[in-house]
Amino acid sequence: MKKTLSVIVFLSIFYGCATQNLELAESHYKMGLAYLNSDTDYLSIVEFEKAIAINPHDDRVYYAMATFYIKKNRPFDAERYIKKALSIKPDSLEYQNLLATIYATKNETIKAINIWKKIVEDPKYPTPEIVYFNIASAYLQMKNYSEAESNLKKSIQANPRILSTYLTIADLYILQKRYDDAENILKQAIDLNPTFNPAKITLAKVYFYQNKNDKSISILKDIITADPNSKDAKEAVELIKEIGLK
Repeated sequence: MKKTLSVIVFLSIFYGCATQNLELAESHYKMGLAYLNSDTDYLSIVEFEKAIAINPHDDRVYYAMATFYIKKNRPFDAERYIKKALSIKPDSLEYQNLLATIYATKNETIKAINIWKKIVEDPKYPTPEIVYFNIASAYLQMKNYSEAESNLKKSIQANPRILSTYLTIADLYILQKRYDDAENILKQAIDLNPTFNPAKITLAKVYFYQNKNDKSISILKDIITADPNSKDAKEAVELIKEIGLK
């Protein structure tokens, strides 16, 4: 009876200590996250290392450490830690996405694209529009414009409310001198948000490139009239000067 009681007491102490250690590791992890989003982000890595020393099986901490290093433009360190996170939780799409981002940062573009393509095949991934945009950006870097265009269109289809994607595909069309396509995609963005001046300015440039100066100046004057002191208005003024000098 005494032996059984001793075992019970020992197990209670053991599990009590283990619980306290996990709570301490969690405390270091949360403190690290707080530092990570502050001006003293360098302190986060100290807390993460303390958390790992107590609990080396917490994939979240390795992911946070990878995030720190990619933030500091240290992709090789980031890759090392995200791979540790993935060794614990290989099915995490979030971790896979960060690994793809790290590969893209290291100019290992094909590796990045292959991971992103697998991610968007999963219907559970919450923001496929961002992944499609990342794939398009990688193809743009490779000057594979047809694949870039295809993935930008998929990004818009997944979430038509992200207006910056319209600007990116318009820039691609302008690069290819496909001015009618650029005009159409920019008008779509303006229809969604009539106050989206970056699309209006780009549309004015499209008209300018085609020597349709009256249309260009009309758009730019509307921007200036709406808010004369804005950054967009100043850009519109400069573009009008450029048109006048042509």
